[in-house]
Amino acid sequence: MIQFLADNIDQLDLALDQLAVTDRNFDRFALMLIDNVVELTLHRFAQDQASENDSWGRLGEPKHDPKQIQKALGQNFDNKVKFAASSRLITDSICESILYLHSFRNTAYHKGQRHEGILHSLAIFYFQNACELLKSYDPKWWSWGSSDRISHRARKYIGDPQKTVDHRKIFNRAYVRLGEISGSMDEDLINDLSTDMADTIDSIDEAIRFLADDSPKKESRDNVIIDCQAWSFAFTDEAKEFSATHGWREKQVGPYVEWIAKNFNWPLKSDPIPGWRSRLESLKKETSYHKALKKYCDFMRQTEDIRGKLVEAATQLNAHIQMQIDAAREK
Repeated sequence: MIQFLADNIDQLDLALDQLAVTDRNFDRFALMLIDNVVELTLHRFAQDQASENDSWGRLGEPKHDPKQIQKALGQNFDNKVKFAASSRLITDSICESILYLHSFRNTAYHKGQRHEGILHSLAIFYFQNACELLKSYDPKWWSWGSSDRISHRARKYIGDPQKTVDHRKIFNRAYVRLGEISGSMDEDLINDLSTDMADTIDSIDEAIRFLADDSPKKESRDNVIIDCQAWSFAFTDEAKEFSATHGWREKQVGPYVEWIAKNFNWPLKSDPIPGWRSRLESLKKETSYHKALKKYCDFMRQTEDIRGKLVEAATQLNAHIQMQIDAAREK
């Protein structure tokens, strides 16, 4: 157990070195190190509860829900975090933030998304949540083996474990110190999230303006919102079923899409930008990092579909305009 916890400290200290560089590639590496510490700790916690159940079972019913433990011991990260929250190892706020922060690790690692404007502050916030998790984690036993090797990085915080009597106190002091160091680093999470959200809104605002003003047929902004949904929806099975049950028989594409646009109950019926800017102002006024991260992530998730449709429509319109320009030059 001491080796396991010391290795966690080693990784966190290495993450601090990466964060100190303040470069997006080093921030991405730090985020992965922190995420690994969190996942390993959550998994070890679930193993501890399973072991306790084995002992408790001899006396009667298991102390912890075996089904929840089994899920937590699987590959799914979310199940590990939710089990820790339901067992009161971490608060609901930390649980939710860890889930959000893990999703950034996934998109950075698996999809190559840079998150340049927010990654540094996110990594520091994740680091602080990791420290809170480690402070809450109380191993059932402290073991030391002759083959254990404590790294120099870990010894900076815990010294020589063989010469320590109160391991719990020494390790907790290490987590506090790690948290203090991360807290001294330059970050501005709420401002970074607000700036990124503002840039996202501005880019979509411009896409709507472009589609409304520069299309062959000038449209209102509200119509742009409906049209971009209609074109992506019109050829789905759901749209075909809707048109069939509502008596539409026209074969031509143009009239069909126009009819769908007018008759379907669209999730978004008008220009969303004013409402989005109100959400941005709410984020700017937030003081809790946990709540700010939730507001930002909820916005990005809830608007992802319509933003994608608008960007695609604007890209197609731009391609059409360029084709017209090229054709005019060839004449």
